Amino acid sequence: MNKGFYALAIIISLVLHGALIAAMTYGWEASSMPEHKPMPKFVQAKLVTIEAATPKKKLPKKVDKIKQRAEREAEQKRKAEVERKRRAALEQKKKLEAEKKRKAKAEADRKAQAEKARREKEQQEKARKEKELKEKLAQERQSSFDEALQDEEDLLDANEAEQAVMSVGQAIQQQIEAVWSRPPSARNGMLTKVKINFVPTGRVVAANIVEGSGNAALDRSVLTAIKKVEVFPEVAELAQKEPVIFEREVRTTILNFKVEDLRQ
Repeated sequence: MNKGFYALAIIISLVLHGALIAAMTYGWEASSMPEHKPMPKFVQAKLVTIEAATPKKKLPKKVDKIKQRAEREAEQKRKAEVERKRRAALEQKKKLEAEKKRKAKAEADRKAQAEKARREKEQQEKARKEKELKEKLAQERQSSFDEALQDEEDLLDANEAEQAVMSVGQAIQQQIEAVWSRPPSARNGMLTKVKINFVPTGRVVAANIVEGSGNAALDRSVLTAIKKVEVFPEVAELAQKEPVIFEREVRTTILNFKVEDLRQ
């Protein structure tokens, strides 16, 4: 293959040399011929650049070191600003989270304190109510006991008073009936109701018919008998010993006088 290439190169070289010799011979002959001045012609020339078969290497551009340094510094500043903003945002986020946690803790503490205070208040209120209930029950028991004792005493007093009043009433009735003279017109079953007013000395100050018998003579006979007695020692004795009973039960006394023992 190399031999063929060399042979081809030799042939091409011979052809070129032959062409060169022919051109030189033609030029010499032309120069020996008489000169004819041709009309001038305008020829437009064109520059043709024949690039070499092998590409030229591109030279590296000259680097502007000042501009490059300025760009690096600007980039560093930009990155530093970005980092500063990132850290500031992170710090702000931490502060917000810390503040949120603080508020949540404060709210939890407040609720805990409020719940504690509420429970303490409930316990105090419960203790107070229990104490009041115990005191009330004790008072009720004491009051019930006192009331029962008082009722018993009142009952005894009432019985005694009733007995005393009955005794005095019977004495008054008996003394009046002892001097009572029934009129001829009186009949068995006739009833006269009389109200008598006493003073503490036992003296009668007033006597009035409350309910008549229907027989005026009989009614007058009862009032006449009361006037005859006039003073009742039993009433005076009761007024002295039991003034309350006298005022309540005896000062104004109502008695019934019924005709029962007449022969028909």
